[in-house]
Amino acid sequence: MKGAMIGLRLRKFYELKMFTVALLEPQIPPNTGNIARTCAANNLDLVVVGQLGFELSDKYLKRAGLDYWEFSRIRYEPDLEKYLANLNMSHVYLLTTKGTKLYTAIKPQRGDTFVFGNEIWGFSKGLLKQHSESCYTIPMINKNIRCLNLATSVGIVMYHMLALYNFGLR
Repeated sequence: MKGAMIGLRLRKFYELKMFTVALLEPQIPPNTGNIARTCAANNLDLVVVGQLGFELSDKYLKRAGLDYWEFSRIRYEPDLEKYLANLNMSHVYLLTTKGTKLYTAIKPQRGDTFVFGNEIWGFSKGLLKQHSESCYTIPMINKNIRCLNLATSVGIVMYHMLALYNFGLR
């Protein structure tokens, strides 16, 4: 009975929209595919924005997502500037190596958007400057390492945010 109750609570939790992951101009198909799988596993929306370094039909993208595409909620927004202009920045977090606040300081609410820059250049300096209060980072002890893999970063941040809601078991 206890397992059934946990299953029911999880089902109700996952029926609700929790968070959105937004990737700005991703360039590496397997990263986006792995992120799509992470989002599908956790009922997160995924928005892929701007000029992509691949086609959404790319075989490497599909292979990384395996056979979970039917469970993914992916939207493509071709106009980066329009997408950014329409965001409610009070519910948006920019994850960047240039941030000074730790991602663990985020107090998320349902419906918040977590934005990740692309694998090569991250975010533009202008975007970071304009929204510095929304910038957060994942700490790295070894300063010789420039950044983490994008899919790894999304996994770290989003599982932490879901854990704050006890994965719906509260």
